[in-house]
Amino acid sequence: MSKAPPQLKLPSPIKVLTKMLNKEVVARLKGGVAVKGVLTAYDGCMNLVLDDAAELDKSGEPLTRYGRLVVRGSQVIYVSAIEASP
Repeated sequence: MSKAPPQLKLPSPIKVLTKMLNKEVVARLKGGVAVKGVLTAYDGCMNLVLDDAAELDKSGEPLTRYGRLVVRGSQVIYVSAIEASP
């Protein structure tokens, strides 16, 4: 009998977002829009509140600055933390 490969235990998305609180993140949204800002709040539906938010162009440069932005969770494809460079 062959053994099944061990299951990879993935962290809860909510726990991952908790680690990103008060850090700069990029959120990719449906429709190809990307926004960057400091994640200040979220909820179980993945609604996000970003401060110092900006919409990014295709090269990653700020296109439009918003200040505080609320992103509806149903529009979020992924959220990624921006690593601080030394």
